[in-house]
Amino acid sequence: MLKEPEAREQLEEILDGQEYQVYYLDSRNTLQIWWDEFKAWLADLLSRLFPSMENTSGTAGNIMVLVIILVIVILTAFVITYLVKSNRFGRNKKNKPFQSGVELEWSFQQHVDEAKRFEEMEDYSLATRHLFLGLLLNFHERQWLEAKIWKTNWEYYDELRREQKDLAEFFFNFALLFDRATYGKQKIEKDDYLFFRDVALKWINDSHQEI
Repeated sequence: MLKEPEAREQLEEILDGQEYQVYYLDSRNTLQIWWDEFKAWLADLLSRLFPSMENTSGTAGNIMVLVIILVIVILTAFVITYLVKSNRFGRNKKNKPFQSGVELEWSFQQHVDEAKRFEEMEDYSLATRHLFLGLLLNFHERQWLEAKIWKTNWEYYDELRREQKDLAEFFFNFALLFDRATYGKQKIEKDDYLFFRDVALKWINDSHQEI
């Protein structure tokens, strides 16, 4: 029979063995550790927001799952929207709307008059081009952007987002139509042109009321 010191020493050797120590090791990978820490943080946040909620019930867990799903959905929608917009406009962001210094030297009203002339000729592609340039120069006069021959529509769009957020979305879509007419060599249909014409002229006419 083993004496007490010998038995204690033998027991310690057994407990120090790998087959016993493995139970004390954290077998989670880094992602699992981060996930568990995030869930613990979120659970603590929920308990602070809803102090009456019992942790023993399934309510806390259900709310936490719903919050996580909601955050994922919002982030996914934001990323998809950004990528779609960037891809659509990014393909043409190197294109410069003013192809010559003469076009830049014209007044916005000269471009608007030229757009009306091509509209009467039912050439809606050229009408789109001149109306867009006229709108750009109008925004330049109102100091919402600075028209330069080397600037791209993407740069003008960034300027408008800082100065006129409500107008930036319309400008973005009008610039896509302009690119189709100017660089895509596509025939612009009457209905497409008229939609943008009405909105563009409204902004231009509003500038006359400001004076």
